[in-house]
Amino acid sequence: MSSPILLLRPLGGSTLSWGPFKDALDRRLRVITFDPPARATTRAMAKDAIHVLDDLGIGRAHVFGISLGGMVATWLAIDHAARVDRLVLVSTLPKGTMFRHDVALRALSIARCLARPPAQAEACLVTRILSNEFRRNHPKDVERIRKAAMERPASHRALVTMLAAAARHDATSRLQEITAPTLVIAGELDPIVTRHSQRILTHVKHARFELARGVGHDVSVEAPEWLAEQVIRHVRET
Repeated sequence: MSSPILLLRPLGGSTLSWGPFKDALDRRLRVITFDPPARATTRAMAKDAIHVLDDLGIGRAHVFGISLGGMVATWLAIDHAARVDRLVLVSTLPKGTMFRHDVALRALSIARCLARPPAQAEACLVTRILSNEFRRNHPKDVERIRKAAMERPASHRALVTMLAAAARHDATSRLQEITAPTLVIAGELDPIVTRHSQRILTHVKHARFELARGVGHDVSVEAPEWLAEQVIRHVRET
């Protein structure tokens, strides 16, 4: 029996927010999702993921992480290498402060979201990261994403804690310890992450890169079927 795949979310939303991407994976793989508690570091969040696998009696799993979830997945593959079969990192930075040159603009955007009530704040965060093209061309999907985020919102404290954990993330000096075959994916319309995520390739021995054409940061939302096919192909390679 092939390994199940553990999905680790970006900031904002819950397991309800995986949508069509998870549905596509469910048809071919056993999928594990959970709503992680807010922790001070991405490394601590990785330990929570291991506890989930332990509770389910799963010794080894494929691991998929996107954005913040990709940072968590990185530590999983470093600290718990024996538990990770194949690794997929989407829209993932090896170091959180690589955003520093546009941090003021992003901080202002995030602050405006967090000024709203919790449910609206989370909906604001998960839709703000979508590309302008996607928001313009897929209004029904944007509304679905917004409603899913509002259904099970995190507190302001949890959101701020996770934002701080992402900002502090730095696994650059440990990337060479990743032994799992790794697929790195970034969106064409997310140039900052696309440029820096490719640095992972220079440190991880068994890694390859795929560019998601015409989509932004949240590839799982903007190109769910395409992303699912890339993931399935990767985890089934021999």
